[in-house]
Amino acid sequence: MGKVIKLTKIFLKSSFSNMDSRMGVSSKSKGKILLYGILFLYFAGLIIFLSYNLLDGLIAIHQEVIFVSLVLFMVFGLAIFQTLFSSINVLYFTKDNEYILPLPFKPYQIILARTLVMLVAEYAIILLIGLIPLVMYGIMTVQGILFYVFAICSLVLLPILPMLLISIIVMIIMGFAKITKNRNRFQLTTYILLIAFVIILLGVTSGIKDNLTNEEMAQAIVSSNGMIDIMKGYVPTARYMTEALTTNSLFTALFDVLKTTIITVIGLVLYLVISQKLYFKGLIGNLFGGGTLKSNKKIKQKRYQNSKLYKSYIGKEFKVLVRNPVFLIQCLLPAILIPILMFCSIYFSLNGDVDMEGSLMKMFGNTDVNSFFTSGIILGVIQFFMMFVYISVTAISREGKSAIVMKYIPVSLYRQYIYKIIPNIIMNIIMIIISLGVMQYILHLPILTLVILFVVASIMGILQSILMIIVDLKRPKLIWDSEYAVAKQNMNLFFPVLLAMINIVVIPLLVYLFKDINVYLGLIILCFLFMVATFMANKYLYVKQNELADKIS
Repeated sequence: MGKVIKLTKIFLKSSFSNMDSRMGVSSKSKGKILLYGILFLYFAGLIIFLSYNLLDGLIAIHQEVIFVSLVLFMVFGLAIFQTLFSSINVLYFTKDNEYILPLPFKPYQIILARTLVMLVAEYAIILLIGLIPLVMYGIMTVQGILFYVFAICSLVLLPILPMLLISIIVMIIMGFAKITKNRNRFQLTTYILLIAFVIILLGVTSGIKDNLTNEEMAQAIVSSNGMIDIMKGYVPTARYMTEALTTNSLFTALFDVLKTTIITVIGLVLYLVISQKLYFKGLIGNLFGGGTLKSNKKIKQKRYQNSKLYKSYIGKEFKVLVRNPVFLIQCLLPAILIPILMFCSIYFSLNGDVDMEGSLMKMFGNTDVNSFFTSGIILGVIQFFMMFVYISVTAISREGKSAIVMKYIPVSLYRQYIYKIIPNIIMNIIMIIISLGVMQYILHLPILTLVILFVVASIMGILQSILMIIVDLKRPKLIWDSEYAVAKQNMNLFFPVLLAMINIVVIPLLVYLFKDINVYLGLIILCFLFMVATFMANKYLYVKQNELADKIS
């Protein structure tokens, strides 16, 4: 076990050492860390605010147990989602693999160390998302010290099984890496298969309780143990930990924690046994097998005659994103996949109930569908999805050391900046169309409202694209050892989240201030405000185009 711990430390250091240079924080500007501290406090405050309001409502009707179930389910789902986007990179696409393999480590030691690295990364987020709500629950329901001990146990144990399951599926798929002729295309196919698996899993698990009528479902949810009964069919560990956190019996709580621990340990043992048969086959195939598909196609001269500059530049940006699996998965596809996954989760959680409009309207009372309030919620959801599109915020960093070429080609820097953000704008628009299409299916909005929402959301997307390339110009990450470092080990990725959180607060605030205003007038006001902000950001980008390029060297 000592070798596993040492190897884990090495992997963690390779990922998180030299934080100043790797994460884009200048050693001469340590004060910027204060910004991230403020961001953390902002998130914590937002989680506390939401948890308090939800708990306050549930306590009033004596259904606070539902809150614990929802938090643990959220942790379980977050573990699946996070592993989905990190497992392939951590297990297969790190450059130290070729140096580790010849060293005298046993297979299970390397696998366990890689798995622990994934787990540490998941805990960093899960402890923020899960611990704060559970602490709020403990405070508001006056729990004893044992509750907090069990809460920590639940957050430590719950993410392990979904992470192991997704990792095994990744290993099975990557086992075919050696026989593929185009490794990049295979890596993309792997991610698509993983996404398909999660969607199928959502459908299967939602169907377990498919025989419940609407009245039985409602009775189950409002009963004191309703949410636990609904969970019983498909997430036993979450059920055990929910019972441990909500029971009044110390013996029952300890027994539930023990059962969860035993199941988790058994899962880990099976994982190590199975992964030793699968992992290295895929790893060696990825490192030494396959290759890229050679092209024997003749170059057609007409393709390169009279080609427009903007088409060539924007086409180059898309090619860089599409041909590199890490950039494709981390920067491009989230605009499409995350809305689909979110909406599939909601749809399947309702057991395919087509009357989602009625379900949603019950949540918001008798609010008119075509209201400024509903439009504000839709724009908030769209803004939430935008923070996962990292094309603009990595536009300069993706170029690496070759970014210096931007200063020497006969095209103004401002035009190059605009060309670089157009893929971000396009992916935002695709995401907006998907989101509004689903909202139209659910809420049956008037066409005029839908059109105005599209215009406002598109302007939001343009503003986000401009602001994020300004961030990347001011804090470019041009020295990196792998594409994964650009897409994940980059502090610039906090800024789309920060912008989204600001807008998610600003939009509801305006909705509250103008709650009785006509929906179209309210949307026009929002449109005007975002247009002004976009104009100012674009003006800054144009005026400071040369100064912003100072750090490109």
